[in-house]
Amino acid sequence: MTVARYKVLVDGKPLADSLLDLLTRLEVRESDSDATVAALRFVLGQLRTGEFSPLDDDVFHPLAVLTVALAAPGGELEHLFSGYVTHVRPHFESLPAACYVEVLAMDAAVLLDAEERTASYPDATDAEAAEDTFGRYGIAFSGESTPARHEERRQLLVQRGTDWDFVRHLARRNGFCCYLEPDSRSGKVMAYFRRRALGGSPQADLAARHEDFNLAWLDLQLVGTGPVRWTGAAIDPLAKRVLRTEGNPASKPMGKEAVADQVEEGLSSTRAQAASRLLREPPPMDAALQSAGTGATDASRLAVEARGEVDCGRYQGLLRARRPVLIKGVGRTFAGAYYVRTVRTLLEGGVLTQAFVALRNATGFTGREPFGRRYGKGDA
Repeated sequence: MTVARYKVLVDGKPLADSLLDLLTRLEVRESDSDATVAALRFVLGQLRTGEFSPLDDDVFHPLAVLTVALAAPGGELEHLFSGYVTHVRPHFESLPAACYVEVLAMDAAVLLDAEERTASYPDATDAEAAEDTFGRYGIAFSGESTPARHEERRQLLVQRGTDWDFVRHLARRNGFCCYLEPDSRSGKVMAYFRRRALGGSPQADLAARHEDFNLAWLDLQLVGTGPVRWTGAAIDPLAKRVLRTEGNPASKPMGKEAVADQVEEGLSSTRAQAASRLLREPPPMDAALQSAGTGATDASRLAVEARGEVDCGRYQGLLRARRPVLIKGVGRTFAGAYYVRTVRTLLEGGVLTQAFVALRNATGFTGREPFGRRYGKGDA
């Protein structure tokens, strides 16, 4: 039987086999809105000296560089995590076999979140300010441009807080996600600052009630209440005029029928006029205000949710967050393209599982979905 394979490095050196033999649990959590975190659990082995391994081995010191590569059964080894040790948590009981130590780690967000600072970014866009921030740590940057340039003579862009809070704030107000991720092959970490990847080439299919099933279970939900639009107004203090945004969406529907249209059609037969919200503290610049309204509207329209668990033995690969995937075998309404927002990868007792949350903004098929992708076959 093919089993999952993994590799753990600390400060660039592979973990000794004697310590790997004590590893009982490995977990990595990925998200498009939070830092990626890893957790390793080791059995505590007591030595004749009274010390415990790996607790007293001086391996997992604070901010030691931790790298995790993992391969699903039948799949290829991929770099899944690169970060820094943040916590060491031993657990003791009267029964020796029940004693263990957990080692927790976080990606480079832990570095960006270490210091609160005040900084200014004259004549910069939000994307340029984010790139400058990551550049302070020598982290490569891949970002989409943002429309508003904050001219020093009009509205100086100022940071008050940690670098991590700052870049996430810039991302949210543009409807972007901001995260760090190692390249699956080289392990080099890249900072991403961009819109959610709702389109593009999807990962291998996830299948429920289908001959190629690879899901242990799947729950689906459609939220039919909204909001489906974010509007707002602000005053430009220099031009002395009122700016407005109608929150027009930019993302295309991921299926045949947009959920927002269905909600608004349902409301039209009632006394409610619209499913909308007002932006709080909108930026007093036209381009920035339009970007904030569009970004919030696009995010709120991801009203179809899928929560499930991948049978990694049948999937033969790793599902990754922040990418699209096709789900099939669930009927006409819910099948189609989804955006994977979070993935929790767990290796315990030799069994690899992945729990995920995926979103979409529509129901039904578009007719252009490239169903049939599988890891190890075709172009998957």
